Amino acid sequence: MGEGIEKIKRNLVKAFPKLSQDNQFKITSKATPAYNCIAWAYNKDNRWMWPNTGEYQFLDGVHFWPSDEILDCDVKNFIDAFRLKGYECCETSDFEIGYRKIALYVIPETTLCTHASRQKSDGTWTSKLGVSNDIQHGTPEAIENEYYGVVHCFMKRLFE
Repeated sequence: MGEGIEKIKRNLVKAFPKLSQDNQFKITSKATPAYNCIAWAYNKDNRWMWPNTGEYQFLDGVHFWPSDEILDCDVKNFIDAFRLKGYECCETSDFEIGYRKIALYVIPETTLCTHASRQKSDGTWTSKLGVSNDIQHGTPEAIENEYYGVVHCFMKRLFE
């Protein structure tokens, strides 16, 4: 990924201070605007996934949401979208053989969803950081910050 990888890592640690203590943290992709964190957690890497809020004109093939309804960014709408993929809310982020888990994040004291991360088959977590890189991190809490907020809930589904 090039010579600038250490600089990117330093910048990410500035944005996500808990990563400085995460020995699982590493950059796993080049930066790309092709998809976002919600799509990455939903297992899509070829388009952005965000509720149709009615604020933006999305072109077919560039934006995805499993409903045509005009929705807001309330975490309930994200939970409903992941339920369509077979996920159900669960209690913890603990690794369970045979299951894939996700974490949904909100700004504290709101229900505004800001981010999603996905657990990998080795128990580590992966996140897409906006138009930037994909990263691996040891826990979902490692990327909590003032912009991404905090983990609101965990969901799981049978791993296929």
